[in-house]
Amino acid sequence: MSRPLRIEYENAFYHVMNRGRGRENTFLSDDDFKYFLYCIEQASLRFNIEVHSYCLMTNHYHLLIKTPDANLGRAMKHINGLYTQYFNRAHNTDGALFRGRYKAVLVDADNYLLHVSRYIHRNPIETSTPLVDVLIDYKWSSYSAFIKKTATPKWLVRDFIFSLQGKNRKYAAYKQFVEYENNKEVSTFYGAKKLLSVLGCDAFIEKIKGYIAIPDSERSIVIKKRSTDDVIDYLAKYFCIDTHDIVTVKKGRKEKNLPRMFAIKLCQDLTGQNLKALAVIFNVQHYSAISQTVCRLNKLIIEDDKVKLQFEKLRDSLMCEVKI
Repeated sequence: MSRPLRIEYENAFYHVMNRGRGRENTFLSDDDFKYFLYCIEQASLRFNIEVHSYCLMTNHYHLLIKTPDANLGRAMKHINGLYTQYFNRAHNTDGALFRGRYKAVLVDADNYLLHVSRYIHRNPIETSTPLVDVLIDYKWSSYSAFIKKTATPKWLVRDFIFSLQGKNRKYAAYKQFVEYENNKEVSTFYGAKKLLSVLGCDAFIEKIKGYIAIPDSERSIVIKKRSTDDVIDYLAKYFCIDTHDIVTVKKGRKEKNLPRMFAIKLCQDLTGQNLKALAVIFNVQHYSAISQTVCRLNKLIIEDDKVKLQFEKLRDSLMCEVKI
């Protein structure tokens, strides 16, 4: 049997899942759940992955991960290996814990990421025998952190998911969104007997089709990572302004500073820098200001076709697929 398809490139989003061998339980105690979260934290620090949602069930797990450095395989090998070692020591067992290689679905972030996050968070009540009556009572998922009912782990990234909503009352809006039933298309996708490796619109699938078609032995295609200086300098030249006007907050300014907004979103999309690093670069006191700016721009892109076309033109000019 052929091994599952693996598609890796910089800043890709994946829904990663794995199940216990023979459907056996992989979490037997609270300490087990806590240690798996510790493994995620260690992987986020060591491999620079971003975790955007998670849900740990009794015999499987779901993770929504972004890979700025195109290294999903290395990160997941670390998480699964470290946890298996712990589990075998703690429960006096031996051998493999999971059924095999994890399954990773490459997600079209623009069109499906918000829905996948909801799918992950609804797992405890979507099983044949629900684990809780209401989602807020399930403590081994990131849902309670998303609606601000528990402390947020330092390694959990919520702001990008919030920015996809384009709404001001982000916690209440996300709660309302998740409590509504799953998207039918997404439910059908995950309900298929053979789970596909890509969840995306036709344009997204077309974009990566060439990558899928070429054997691993012949290539590796990645999105060339840009530096923040590259992005800021490019936008300054494009708009014929000084870089200072992009990186500096103008107090009392009422009109929208589109060059700055474009720069912030493009730096987030193309450079791999986290929100805290971008906050320093764009001279704001808290990283939440970065996600708020992205949220406002996402809303503008939806409402104004001219802004959408201009943003897409800038993004396409900065993005470059190369073979290595």
